[in-house]
Amino acid sequence: MGISDAWKSWRRERIIKAAIAQGLTVPSKRDIRRGRILHWMRGDYTLHNSELLFSAVSRISNALSSMPVQLYKGASPVTDDLNDLVAFQPNPNMSASTFFKSMEACRCTSGNAYAMKVFGPRGNLERLEILDPSRVTPILERDSGELWYRITPEQESSYYVHGYYMIHIPFISTNGYSGVNPVSVLQETMDYAANIQSFSVKQLEQGVNAAIVLEAPANLGKNQKDEMVEEFMSTYRETSGNILLMESGVTAKTLNLSPVDSKLFEVEKITRSKVAMVYNLPPHLLGDYSDTSFTSQEQQMLEFLMLTMLPIVTAYEQELDRKLLTGRQRRRGLHFKFDMEAILRADAATQAEVDYKAVRSGWKTPDEIRYNRHLPPFPGGIGSKALVSQDLATLEYTVLQKPAVLARQPLPGAETGGKEEENGTD
Repeated sequence: MGISDAWKSWRRERIIKAAIAQGLTVPSKRDIRRGRILHWMRGDYTLHNSELLFSAVSRISNALSSMPVQLYKGASPVTDDLNDLVAFQPNPNMSASTFFKSMEACRCTSGNAYAMKVFGPRGNLERLEILDPSRVTPILERDSGELWYRITPEQESSYYVHGYYMIHIPFISTNGYSGVNPVSVLQETMDYAANIQSFSVKQLEQGVNAAIVLEAPANLGKNQKDEMVEEFMSTYRETSGNILLMESGVTAKTLNLSPVDSKLFEVEKITRSKVAMVYNLPPHLLGDYSDTSFTSQEQQMLEFLMLTMLPIVTAYEQELDRKLLTGRQRRRGLHFKFDMEAILRADAATQAEVDYKAVRSGWKTPDEIRYNRHLPPFPGGIGSKALVSQDLATLEYTVLQKPAVLARQPLPGAETGGKEEENGTD
């Protein structure tokens, strides 16, 4: 053990002793490997009954869960136990799609997503368990600079877990390890929108939609007011509201009251815009098409992938590489990658044009395109070789050099035929 490793080990022991002195427990590596520390009730974090927040979070989490994740070595996929755990079943209760969808929902509603690495009896990574973000607190040790996580179960004592055992994806952070809760940022906006909606609902419950205002030329006493109203109502009923005869300068006006305030739609538009800004979403994904300038759905989806999903995917890929792969594995070219093209589905004509150019330019083989279309490869391996178009060449080569090159190349079987003729003449 080197001096640096010995110093870090001494620092860890110091942190553990300080935690025990405060009445807190720190699980041993044996406890972590056997999964003894994962015994608490997960919290219930809602979206404050907001359809806008629910829409924003579901858009992002569903998009992430739709991207297949794969372990690669360079450009070649790797099929081993680690890839099977991350890409198929991170834990016995979740598929990979459910796991990453839940992680992203936690990140978008609490500002942080946590998953603990649980090891088996032989020291191998056995599963990844999602933790309740409200019960996890990141703590940076000042002297060593190492990151620890304090976990507070519902019925047990708190304990510390080293950052090595934790996969942590913050929403956005100023210190790098403590994410800002986006729901709390939008709290005032959502409260104001909720108050406007509540006021509109009260008007609807009252059933006020129209009223008649009588205007008199002078101030009237109580008896005069009653007589005027009674006379008006009597005439209104007798003529079924068709003919009204007003005397003594009295005028009648209709006052229309809508149960829905016209400004409610402006408030909803502002709320949609603010939610979209906080979650870095294009407004049209939340139903606001006022500023949409794209002519195709593919362009809209491309904007969503580049502005919203690319930073999120990059954060997950780098955290998986950092916490699940060793430095030696990374130097060998191992890395995790989400397939973002899986949710970018073009129309048939556009996809055919892309495949056509890919084959002619040589960066895709026919068998690779058939594989993407769930078709078997061509027999005999004829579709496994890269092709390149020969219709573009210099004029000098086409006129002067190409005929000479073709003349020097014997046709298939020509050499054999020539030998047979020589043998025949002999």
